[in-house]
This record gives sequence, C-alpha cells and structure tokens, in this order.
Amino acid sequence: MNTVKISTFQVFSMITLFLLGSTIVVGLGLEVEENAWILNIFSTTVGIGIFFLYTSILKKNDWSEFHVLLEKGFGKFLGKFLLLLYSIYFIYISSRVITDFSYFISQTLFYQIKNWVISIVFIMVVCYACLQGLEAIARASEILFFITMILVVILLIIADISEVISWENIRPFFDKEDFKLSSLFTRITFPYGELIVFTFLFPHLKNKKTLLKRGWAAILLAGFILLIISETIIAILGAKVAAIFTFPLLKAIEMIEFIDIIQHIEIISVFSFFIVGFVKVAIFSIVGTKGFSLLLPKKIKAHLIVYLVGVITFLLSTLMDRNLPEHLFIGLKIIPIYLHLPFQFVIPIILFVTLLVKKKLRIIKD
Repeated sequence: MNTVKISTFQVFSMITLFLLGSTIVVGLGLEVEENAWILNIFSTTVGIGIFFLYTSILKKNDWSEFHVLLEKGFGKFLGKFLLLLYSIYFIYISSRVITDFSYFISQTLFYQIKNWVISIVFIMVVCYACLQGLEAIARASEILFFITMILVVILLIIADISEVISWENIRPFFDKEDFKLSSLFTRITFPYGELIVFTFLFPHLKNKKTLLKRGWAAILLAGFILLIISETIIAILGAKVAAIFTFPLLKAIEMIEFIDIIQHIEIISVFSFFIVGFVKVAIFSIVGTKGFSLLLPKKIKAHLIVYLVGVITFLLSTLMDRNLPEHLFIGLKIIPIYLHLPFQFVIPIILFVTLLVKKKLRIIKD
C-alpha cells in the first residue's frame, strides 16, 4: 500500500460504513431504553474528539504511517512488537464482527445453515477484496455508501407510512435510573474507538487538509443514522421491549407493512447489514494483513499473507465463543475494558506524549 492514494470522499464513505458496521446489529445501545438518544449524541461527540486525537498524532508527525510512529516513539523492538499486537487485535476484532453477522444471518434468515458456513463465505469475499488492494476497497465503499444510504431512507420512509410508529414510546426523554455509564463507555469504544485502524490508512489520503475539514462529518453522519434508527426502533417496539431483543432492528422491521402490499422487507435490512459488515471487516483485515507483511520476511508473497489472515480469522470466528449470549457478553463487557481501552486510548496517548517530548528535547538540544 506504499503508493496507494485514496480520495477524501472514499475515506468519508469508508468511515461512515465502518462505524455503522455491526453497530446496527448488536450495538445500538437500547439497553438504556429511552435514554438511547443521549447515549448516541454523547458518544458521537466523543467520537469526533477521538477522530481529532488520531489525526493530530499523524499531523504533528508529518503524516507518517502509524507503524513508523510506533518505532519512533518506542524504539524499533518495542515498536515492532506493538505492531504485531495491533495486527492481531485488528484480526481478532474482524473475526468478532464476522461472528456477529454469522449469528444474525443464521438466526434470522438461514436457519438451517451452520455459522461456520456463513463465516467462510464472508471471509472468502473479504480475502478477495484484500487481494485487490486498498484502492479497490475504497472504490467499492463509494458505491456501497450510496446503496446503503438509499436502503436506510427507504426503510425509514416505509416505517413512517406504515403507521407502526408511536412516538409516545420514546417518552420519558430522560430516565436517570435506566442510564448506565458502562453502556456509554462501551459505545465510545465500539464503534468510535475502533477508528484507530484508520491511523494506518489516513497517510494514504491524497489531500490531508480535506480530511481534517470533512472527516469528522462522516462520524457525525454515522452517529445521526444510529440515532434515527435507535429512536425508530423504540417508537415501533417500545423501549422495554426493544431492550429485550438481541436483534431489535430486525424485529422492528418485521412489524412494518403498508396496506398489505409492502411487508416482509427484512431482506433489505439483511442486505444493508451485509454491506456495512463487509466494509468493516475488509478494513480491519487489510490493515492486519499489512501489519503482518511488515513483520514477516519480504520473500513471503502478499497473497499468502492474505490467505494466512483469512484462515486465522475463520478459526477465531468459529472457535472463540460457544453461543450467542457468551459472544455478546465478551464483546460488549470484556473486550471494551481489556482490549479496546489499551489499544484505542492508552497506547495512542502515550505515543502522542512520547513523540511530543522527543521533539521538544531535540529542539532544546539543538
């Protein structure tokens, strides 16, 4: 990816679809019930701050790639070790996203198909995308962005005209007893903190200045979509009922029908879920692949590393959890504290401070 260049709108599309990712499947924050709107607004605001943190680290260091900064900040040995950890982290998270979608599809659409079959098909598509390279994924994201936006608008319009929405369900607007700070922390790390993966991609942007001016708008758009979707679900199902379902958006869509003509439109949601899931997994996978390619001997061909990453992702996605409740508990309760926190915040902040101190000491010495 050394000579790869991507446009601002391609990055905009990738960020938007990436943030929607598996969030619209399992991470809408409906466990806080009517307070979901506060959770969405606050986490989106923090997400914009996270975006500026990551871009500031790159900007203040001449937009060097993140793996280069790791070596500059922590030394060659520790820098390479952290790159290895980040690569494993990205692949692990991509495998969890695939598991999200395999459970979703197997329990809502194809009941007779095993999860591992869905996972391997998903991974094959992602591996093909990684073999084509970052530019191909970026171009595909542009097209998929428009398709996704159209599907979202269609779903919202049909939901409105089908008269299944009762806006009384969103009241009270704030209930302090149902608000959980743990949910807020989870929502910040998932999905906004996962933007750390873009620190490996932003240096490939053609015009870095436009990233700082417009990149945050992608986070705002994704947050707005998640806000509208979560409030629509609550308006259809009611906050208490929506909090019970594992896949509340699909349940809400199942209730939509219009004069007995428009009904059973779940396939639209499944299609849109697959799009955003594909983009998210592809981004994690291609960055994880790049990390391994920088660490492994150069004589190993790139396509072999892609296959290696695909096999590892498949094994992780099929072996990591025994069932859906365990998968969701680990993903939403354990991972944010023990993986997201250090990789998304602790290491980047220490790196940022270390690089600043080294620059200051160099200036003083000179």
